[in-house]
Amino acid sequence: MKVKVGVVGLGFMGSAHARVYKKLKDCDLVAICDSDPTKQQLAEAYGCRFCVDFEAFLEADLDAVSVCTPTAMHKDFVMSALERGKHVLVEKPFADSLKSGEAMAKKAVSVDKLLAVGYIERFNSAVRRLKGVVDFSQIYSTVSMRFGPFPPRTKYSGVFLDLASHEIDILNYLTGVQPNVLYAHFSSNSDNGFEDYAYISLKYGHIHSHIEASWLPNYKLRLINLYGNERFYSLDYAQQKLRAHRAPPKANIENGSWDDILWLSRHVEEEFAVSVSEPLVMELQCFLDSVKKNEVLDPLCTPKEALKVLKVTDCAFSTAKVQNNCDSA
Repeated sequence: MKVKVGVVGLGFMGSAHARVYKKLKDCDLVAICDSDPTKQQLAEAYGCRFCVDFEAFLEADLDAVSVCTPTAMHKDFVMSALERGKHVLVEKPFADSLKSGEAMAKKAVSVDKLLAVGYIERFNSAVRRLKGVVDFSQIYSTVSMRFGPFPPRTKYSGVFLDLASHEIDILNYLTGVQPNVLYAHFSSNSDNGFEDYAYISLKYGHIHSHIEASWLPNYKLRLINLYGNERFYSLDYAQQKLRAHRAPPKANIENGSWDDILWLSRHVEEEFAVSVSEPLVMELQCFLDSVKKNEVLDPLCTPKEALKVLKVTDCAFSTAKVQNNCDSA
C-alpha cells in the first residue's frame, strides 16, 4: 500500500520532506503547499499538485501530512489537518508554547489520528549505536554543544527551541527520565526579539547534563560527550561518528616521572562502526510505517514525549527569568 502524503511549508525542511517522500517506494507525494507561488517549481519537479491555499491542499486525497511551517503556525495547520482526517507529522519544535502543544495532542486523540513530532536526531545512526552500547547507569555527566551560524530563513523562535530542544529530546529518550532544571541562561546579540545563546543545566536522576546552544559562531558543531567512571563517549551528530575513550593501563606515578604522567593522558580510543544514512529518510519511512500500522512506532517522537521537552523549555525560561531578576536586584 502506498501512503498518500502532502507537505505544507516549503522552506528548508519542507523542501527536504518533499524530496525524500518522492523517492520512498511506498509513498505517493500527492500535493505540496506554500504561500510563496514560486515554490510551484518543486511541484513541477516532483510531478505533484501545488497549492497556495491550505484549504485547497486539504481537499486533495491525502492520508497524511507533514507540517513544516514556522513553529508559531504549527497549531493552526496541525489542528486543521487532524480535523480533516489526516495523520500528521509536525516538524520540531512541537509548538511555541506548552498550551498549544497540549491542544494538538488532545485533538489527535479526539479524532483518532496519528500525531508525531520530527525530532530527527532520534534517527541519527550514531545515536542508534550509542543507545545500544552505553550503560547509562555508568554515566554521571553529559555535555552537549550545538553551534551554528544564524539561519538565513525567517525565525519565529530562538536558539533554545531551535537547537537545544534536540538535546533535551535525545537525553529524555536515552535516559527515560524527565529532568529537573538546575540553571538556565539566555542572551541575545540581535534585534529579532529572541535569544541567540542559551545554556541550561539539567539533572537526569544521577546524571548531570549541560547543554550549550548558539547562533553566534560561524561554524557548525553538533556534539555530545558522555562521561563515566571507566570511559567517556564522544558523538558527532553531523558526521555520525561515535567514539569511546578510556585510560591506558595504569602507570606508576608515585615517583613523579613526567613520562608516566603523560602516559595517563594518552587515552585508548575505540571507534564504533556506524552505518551512515540520511536521518530524514529513516524518519519519514518510520512515519509511513506508522500510518500503515496506525500507531506511532519507535523511535518516532510521540506528542507525550514532545510535551516533556516543552515542559523543560517552559521551566528553563522561568528559571532564567527569576535568575535575571535576582542578578538585577
